[in-house]
Amino acid sequence: MKPCTSLSHSTVSCLVDKESFREDISGFSFPIEAGPIYQTLDRCMSNTPHIIGGGPALAREFPHAARLGHRSDADQVDWFCGGTLISDRHVLTAAHCHYSPQGSVNIVRLGDLEFDTDIEDADPQDFSVRDYTMHPEYYYPEMYNDISVVTLSRPVIFNEYIQPACLPFDDGRAVSSFIAIGWGQVESIPRTENKRLQKVRLYNYGTRCRITSDKIDELPEGYNATTQLCIGSKEHKDTCNGDSGGPVLICHDDHPCMYHVMGITSVGVACDTPDIPGMYTRVHFYLDWINQQLSKK
Repeated sequence: MKPCTSLSHSTVSCLVDKESFREDISGFSFPIEAGPIYQTLDRCMSNTPHIIGGGPALAREFPHAARLGHRSDADQVDWFCGGTLISDRHVLTAAHCHYSPQGSVNIVRLGDLEFDTDIEDADPQDFSVRDYTMHPEYYYPEMYNDISVVTLSRPVIFNEYIQPACLPFDDGRAVSSFIAIGWGQVESIPRTENKRLQKVRLYNYGTRCRITSDKIDELPEGYNATTQLCIGSKEHKDTCNGDSGGPVLICHDDHPCMYHVMGITSVGVACDTPDIPGMYTRVHFYLDWINQQLSKK
């Protein structure tokens, strides 16, 4: 375990939450004056990652997964972005999600697995948005500094379905592969609406995006290796429409059922095109700014 003195409040919090919901403590009584001896059984250690090639997520596999949307005055909700719970009041997402044609983000769903059904193993809860803060150097429609922290209207009560992800220990340059999750479409043609949370393993393409991405209106200076991750696959595996704002993750070194959010789904060059990686906001670069937002009351 990394020393806590080097970790953010959110990272320490996510480890404490792991102890609350992933560990069973059992007592063994012995005839000694010291009293019972307790043994901690770590349910997390036996819960190894299930991602191989991609597919539906399992129940409680990603308890930090958030879905963001807009609730209209007529009480109709359009869901259009993803996010990551990082504390009991804050969700990390992409800044461009606040410019959706459906309206800005004003509702967050936590604890869900498959929308529009009550039979799955889940605990869906909706939270109103108190406010949100986009990075001060994000300028829509450009995709640089594409990061936002959403503040919920009330604290989250953690359980086995709803828990925060950890913030990153490093910038991800040495990471070979990531796990992307989201409720976005599962096929680019035809567009297929997806109700169930999906997962896929994607790979670190280093600085390949300098070659594969042209300078466009959203990225007038091209790929920025300091603030963006370049991630993709040689196969037909990708994030796509509706996945924006959701996380790309790595497993925690000591507790494989826990995750660090390394990136935020931001901009794709060609959805579902082999060997054409997309660009994701590099979360580690923004840690100081994120922690400033978490410290606000």
